[in-house]
Amino acid sequence: MNIFQLLTKIPRQIIFLVVAIAIAIPMIVPIGMPVNVMPKSEKLFKAIDELGPQSKPVLVSVDFDPQSMPELYPMLLAIMRHCFARDVKVILMNLWPQGPGLAEMAVSIVPAEFNKEYSKDYAFLGYKFGVSAVLLGMGESIRGVFPTDYYGTPLDSIEMLSHINNYEDLSLVVTLSTGDPGWRQWLLYAQSRYGAKLGVGVTAVSAADVYPYVETGQVIGLLAGMKGASEYEVMVQRSGYSDERRIAVQGMDAQSLGHLLIMILIVLGNIGYFFSRRRSRRQK
Repeated sequence: MNIFQLLTKIPRQIIFLVVAIAIAIPMIVPIGMPVNVMPKSEKLFKAIDELGPQSKPVLVSVDFDPQSMPELYPMLLAIMRHCFARDVKVILMNLWPQGPGLAEMAVSIVPAEFNKEYSKDYAFLGYKFGVSAVLLGMGESIRGVFPTDYYGTPLDSIEMLSHINNYEDLSLVVTLSTGDPGWRQWLLYAQSRYGAKLGVGVTAVSAADVYPYVETGQVIGLLAGMKGASEYEVMVQRSGYSDERRIAVQGMDAQSLGHLLIMILIVLGNIGYFFSRRRSRRQK
């Protein structure tokens, strides 16, 4: 058996093992492959970067579940780090009942990195059932929808929320959305009805649906999947706002290396098949 025949008969167990190793290595030792920042991601970054200590708070809606964490959770961390580095107050909430646990994970990590205090620098409203009623109600009175925060504290007792009434008192709304309810409802009710400034982060498979609204200006910026999350992490680091571990960048390293290896194996397999078939024809 010559080398070309061997290329067509590589055991699948070996292929699986090699691909697994290629994917695991970047998750342990970051490679740091170049990340090209797309304009749609940069627009969202600039919108937050223009804010400062005297700006109105940014509302981040954690509209995803653990299944979408690899793509959307790094966005949440990066956006919170960016806001806190700019001394911008952050309000968190959820349209998904699975969201509060994910928001609390981020709250347990990011504020401590910047010495931020609950009630003064950030607040967590939690989850409320009834999407359309919640979003329309917040356009009139946030207190009417969320009389207390996630922990049962009245909103009037939370320092940073004492003068927050509706969307007009927010600099920006960012929804990190994996489906419905999510960015469509925020676009329909908060942006179209009340004129809220809206940024969106979605899974890669949903990004194409949001592009038209970015072009029309209804969505000011878009983070698309893990690639978008890695772009935001890179922009935050380049600006000197945070040196924390870049989860999405490492994920993109693993994904890119895995794809590259698969492409190489496909090429090698086709080369082996081509020359093996050519040799067999000659022998006939």
